[in-house]
Amino acid sequence: MPVATIYIEELKATMRGRIAWLGAGVLLTAVGGLATVGTQDTWLDGYGLIAYGLVPLAFIPLSAGFIASARASRFVESVFTAPVRRGDWLAAKILVLLTFAAGYYAALLPMMFVYAAHVGIPPLLRAFLWWTPGLLISSVAIGTLIGVLFIGRSVAAPVGAGMGVLLAYAGFLPLQELMVSQANGATRTGHVTLASPAVLLKNALGFAVAVGNVPATTTWTWISLLVLAGGSLALAVWVFLRAQGVETWEATRPQRWTIALVMTALGFVPSLLADTNYDKVAPPRTTAPAIRSLFSRAGSSLALVEPGRAAPAHCCSTILNREDLMAMGTDEETKRDLLILLPVETSQRVTDLHIQLVGENGLQIRAVDTATLNVDATRLETRTYLNDSGPAAPDGHHITTGWVARVPVILNPTRPWDIGGDRYPLTVRASYRIDDDGQPRAFSSRAAVDAQVANGIYQMGIASSLLPAFCFGAAIRRWRRTR
Repeated sequence: MPVATIYIEELKATMRGRIAWLGAGVLLTAVGGLATVGTQDTWLDGYGLIAYGLVPLAFIPLSAGFIASARASRFVESVFTAPVRRGDWLAAKILVLLTFAAGYYAALLPMMFVYAAHVGIPPLLRAFLWWTPGLLISSVAIGTLIGVLFIGRSVAAPVGAGMGVLLAYAGFLPLQELMVSQANGATRTGHVTLASPAVLLKNALGFAVAVGNVPATTTWTWISLLVLAGGSLALAVWVFLRAQGVETWEATRPQRWTIALVMTALGFVPSLLADTNYDKVAPPRTTAPAIRSLFSRAGSSLALVEPGRAAPAHCCSTILNREDLMAMGTDEETKRDLLILLPVETSQRVTDLHIQLVGENGLQIRAVDTATLNVDATRLETRTYLNDSGPAAPDGHHITTGWVARVPVILNPTRPWDIGGDRYPLTVRASYRIDDDGQPRAFSSRAAVDAQVANGIYQMGIASSLLPAFCFGAAIRRWRRTR
């Protein structure tokens, strides 16, 4: 019987399972929900790392349970007695797993298309598009080996072993980034982290998630990755065909030693051979512009509120709209009142106040009425500060009751570099006099507004629901036929 025929029948049998379509729908719903929520912040940092990096590693326990289930259900006994070559049957099972992996990769594309339509494909996403298929293939190979090694009547052991390997591989990823950030990537612990295919493939592709350096050379890293993935798959096939019988192991003593030595090599060779010369500067992860120093523990002397409203009680964050339910929409005008907390006590009179607004990195900001940029003293508001939370006066003390200038403004964040979490800096400069003092005083404060693609969350939600809806529909049809 050809492999293609066995593959088709195995695929049909798998999808005829009672919870196969339902499980796929739940998984894709979780991933799609994360993609939708991720539009409220930096999409690649949150959703991207999980969907493109961590979920593919889950194919390790999935593959282990899938391969081991044939023995747990005693179905494999028919393979040894039927006119089917065992190698063809195992190849068909692996092809089914690779089909599931390809289906998961395809399920990520609608969300990626929405993201790319708004901000293009940044370097990190481009790397993820290669990272994910490599991880899926490696995970299927490693999971197949685990599934073959366990020949008991339960899938709990192989799935549990697969979960342990998954947790180790996933944990090595942030650990390796931490070690590299501390210039310890070539230490013993740094070498240990290279046992993870996620770390190996990341280094081989030459990108970093959160640090500034990658290996200068990648030849041995690619070799180590091929040894880990190819060796796992080759060992799984050899063990299944040569060292196992219908119900038990039939390995000779040399075969047992060979299996033990090869498995040891698969664990240690990547750690010993892969490149650890982290001397090359990592490529930029996104197209986000460089933002000069902005954030401080002291906060900001600016506040952004709805027109006519007072400043919040707890004021003021350097992200002016941090407390808003939804971030400001990009490429659309938003009216707000900008409050400027002057470092002047109300016991002193402010005159000749002139204000200048400067938006950066694509933020367009202007006053609704340019006359409000030249504020008369009679139009100033007052604010009382508690617990020394007021602005610092020139002599260093924190004022308790100070003047506040209100400027109605229109903001329009343009040229977004991410679908969410875009922070646009702005600078407010002012000059004024106190009690007709001959020497003008200067005021300057920097802050930022948080923006996102206005309709991105809705588009992402629709795109992420297409395949889950299909899976749930198939599950309902299956349930109606078999109830």
